[in-house]
Amino acid sequence: MGTDHACRICSGELELRVRGGRGAVTAELLAPSLHEPGRHGDLLECRECGAVQQPGLPAAAGVHELYRDMTDDAYLAEEAGRRATARRLLEMIGAQVPAGRLLDIGCGHGLLLDEARRGGYATVGLELSRTAARHAREELGLDVRELPLETFDDPEGFDVVVLADVLEHLDDPVGGLDRCAQLLRPGGVLCVVTPDPSSLTARLAGARWWGFVPAHTCLLPRTTLRELLCARGLVLSADVALVRTFSARRWVSGLAERLGPAATPLQALARRLPDDASLSVPLGDERVVLAHRTMVQHAPEPLLRDRGEAATVAVVLPAYRATRTIPDVVDELAASAADRALLVDDASDDDTTPVALVHGLDVLRHPVNRGYGAGQKSGYVRALLDGADVVVMVHADDQYDPALVPEMVAPILAGEADMVIGSRLLRDRAVADGMPRWKWLGNRLLTELENRAFGARFSEYHTGYRAFSAELLRSIAFLRNSDDFVFDQEIFAQVIARGARIVEIPIPTRYFHEASSVDFPTSVGYGLKTLVVLARFVVDGRRRWPLVRRPAVELLAIDPDTTGTQDDERAA
Repeated sequence: MGTDHACRICSGELELRVRGGRGAVTAELLAPSLHEPGRHGDLLECRECGAVQQPGLPAAAGVHELYRDMTDDAYLAEEAGRRATARRLLEMIGAQVPAGRLLDIGCGHGLLLDEARRGGYATVGLELSRTAARHAREELGLDVRELPLETFDDPEGFDVVVLADVLEHLDDPVGGLDRCAQLLRPGGVLCVVTPDPSSLTARLAGARWWGFVPAHTCLLPRTTLRELLCARGLVLSADVALVRTFSARRWVSGLAERLGPAATPLQALARRLPDDASLSVPLGDERVVLAHRTMVQHAPEPLLRDRGEAATVAVVLPAYRATRTIPDVVDELAASAADRALLVDDASDDDTTPVALVHGLDVLRHPVNRGYGAGQKSGYVRALLDGADVVVMVHADDQYDPALVPEMVAPILAGEADMVIGSRLLRDRAVADGMPRWKWLGNRLLTELENRAFGARFSEYHTGYRAFSAELLRSIAFLRNSDDFVFDQEIFAQVIARGARIVEIPIPTRYFHEASSVDFPTSVGYGLKTLVVLARFVVDGRRRWPLVRRPAVELLAIDPDTTGTQDDERAA
């Protein structure tokens, strides 16, 4: 059942997910400790991005005033557990940024700030509740300011920004993430903790899920949150379930609260539990995501320069341990083939980054190893935000001939294609050229199944040589895809669902150790994941698969003169 409201994230159509029963919104209903089911208004879910929203709440200014009057006497009763949870978060953050200035947005009574200060961070907090902010300042001696995120500014910037249990309260979550990104120093990390309405726990709990409360304006599914963060040019390093510590009594009474009339035995059990008993539990329905403001390192002597053509061509090179093959790739990539070349180093433990810079490639280095698909995501985002018209992927392991870049992009530049794939099987000499026969057989079998599922007729789906128009990439939600090898098949499903014009060109097969290290078990896993992609694609009309819905954000080019996350540094 549709509604008259539009999604505040992507402007998609909303439909009712949970009927509400709340009357007027009061400051009392916004207390963090209040999770009594059914006190919220109607909750609507976006058909496109999956965000769950409560449009009946007042606008930002009105909610801010309510939060100023909000008190929560039960909050500090769980101080020990909340501090333990805070220390766990700070340990994750400290592994990436161990010191510096830390901003905690919506810091409440200041418990995480106090733990961060003990750990050596210079801390600042934002909190609207007068009573909570007063406790943080007067009892803990913290620098806490009663300002909303929207109006807060600090020209020094921060090495860490914490947005824990806050994003879901914001009237404009997208604007909130933008503001957080702007407050980060280059190399800084944003920590977002927020409930996931798409989680299995939330789906099983239904209308009685703890995340459905009066104070939550907009709940973001995990994939949509990741999409919004990456679209800001931020690079993810962690996405894990939150492990939260509470007293055993709080956990049991909370479960009883969810059960309604059947709760009496659990309530009796909660009263008998010792005061000092605690539990640390990951429910799987609240995510901790770390996102970095990572700078592009520019080569002192770039291999490619602006050609002065009407269309800009960007080459993206996913790389992992590519020290030995980068020189060969550069030798084969003609200087006139494109305007820019960006190597995405997936946290290689060799000299991939310095070798790439010496050979004229700009480098974006992931803070941790994330996978082949993640490398494509980072590269495509940067290319689009930098204003590329055509993006072509060239493997840094030299498995595909870089000299063919002009042929790969030509159909797109001529307006004849939206995507070009280099096929090793269009003129099938793959086995003769070194492809193991078991890989050739698996490729052929999966390709036939994909042709049937997609209603298409291509010679190969499992090539890593691909070129895209920027317009096509902007129209698909590729940031929701897997971080591993099956990304390639998910993006195929997306472009076919969009009705894209796809052209194949023949390419030679190259097989040698550095370019062909995927073993048999990995290939089997990849094949099984591909079958899952096909199944989801076939039933999408009934299941509304998020991957083939429209993206939550458009990756428009960013003016390099504006302040944002598109920072660069020059290699020494």
